[in-house]
Amino acid sequence: MNFILQPVGQEDDPRSFLDCRAAPSPFAISEDQVEWFRQLGGPLLAFYRAKNKLYYESVAGRQPAWVAQYLDNGKPESLVSIGRAKVFREQLPAVIRPDVLLTGDGYAICELDSVPGGFGLAARMANYYRAHGHRLAGDLSIEDGFLGATVGRASTKVRLAIVVSDESADYFNEMAWLARRLTDLGHEVVAIRPRDLRYTDEELLLVDGERRLPIDVVYRFMELFDLPNVSKSELLLFLAKGKRVAITPPPKAFLEEKLWFALFHHPALQPYWHGELSQEDWDLLQHAIPRTWIVDPTPLPPHAIIPGLAADGRAVQSWDDVANVSKRGRNLVLKPSGFSEQAWGSRGVVIGHDTSSVEWVTAINRALGDFPRTSWVLQEFRAPVRQVVNAFDHVGRNVIPLEGRARLTPYFFIEGDKARLSTILATICPIDKKKIHGMGDAVMTVCSW
Repeated sequence: MNFILQPVGQEDDPRSFLDCRAAPSPFAISEDQVEWFRQLGGPLLAFYRAKNKLYYESVAGRQPAWVAQYLDNGKPESLVSIGRAKVFREQLPAVIRPDVLLTGDGYAICELDSVPGGFGLAARMANYYRAHGHRLAGDLSIEDGFLGATVGRASTKVRLAIVVSDESADYFNEMAWLARRLTDLGHEVVAIRPRDLRYTDEELLLVDGERRLPIDVVYRFMELFDLPNVSKSELLLFLAKGKRVAITPPPKAFLEEKLWFALFHHPALQPYWHGELSQEDWDLLQHAIPRTWIVDPTPLPPHAIIPGLAADGRAVQSWDDVANVSKRGRNLVLKPSGFSEQAWGSRGVVIGHDTSSVEWVTAINRALGDFPRTSWVLQEFRAPVRQVVNAFDHVGRNVIPLEGRARLTPYFFIEGDKARLSTILATICPIDKKKIHGMGDAVMTVCSW
């Protein structure tokens, strides 16, 4: 999803900066739906805390060792080591964004992202629609939420750098817009590329002409698998480990794996989750998180099955059963778990019932062959309900109805023990598209009451 940079303004029409379809109005959701999203923040934050604790307890031998082994698979020892550093131990991401589908059976959280894009885009659209009298869903603006989660309530002025890697370059302009917007509001925020930073043994500096300005906080808009391609990333981590600069999200690759959904549903870990989550939080997540399995090629003994997974109504004892399942039985999604250039932006996603038998077998074999260098997960497919929305045509002049399926992505900003709901971004793709993402034919807007 590209974002076309325009001057900062309160009333920029989305047609001037979106390269997909804009909508004449926000995507309307009900008061009950807004309340569900508001209630989702607490359980998600509790889930992150429990995930964090489970990993460290697995490393220490107080929980099964295979938990940390799965989460560390394919990662260089240096990154595993930095993620276990004491300084980062209790740190969690500043922003949490679930990808939520509205289904006939309620809500489905198909992914959970702690290095999300799109919130600069959401902020800009929210400003436009709010200025035109729409009551938007969410309890605070992107601007207030982002500042509160990254620099907190600092008593002195803090310089914040949003550092965007080349791998994430499609998002640079929206982050630059957000930085300029926050600067106009009186804060010291810049969006820069890693090569624009300078390092000493004691501080991180921004080059501004002849000036060298110290940076206090870095928002890491960089995927951890891409660090070897990021200029002097080892120096950034060195300064963060030494508390010379704060960095968020923390460099904890284990928190950024999709296979956490498989661990959440794993029968052997149910006592742990029940012990760490309240009954209300567990109930909400249990219903909303689709069943997920790690694609591990380790052979099972004859008496064992993969819990909860069926192929054409039969229990699964090997991945051959899944590879050879009928198209009707392939209501499944296959995707890389993390730490891969294929693991974000819908790049590696394969939808079972949308592929031929040959393509499905090839995808399953690829996933098995990638293990343990790259872990893949298999997830049950939950179909979003059909929606009809008004959208501008590609020229941006006429409003036309579009039937599609929606993905709602609320942004939660973490401050202390609170996950605060901000703007909810809506992406609606035509009905013939199985993957929902910011494609050219999609409609993107924000949610209103």
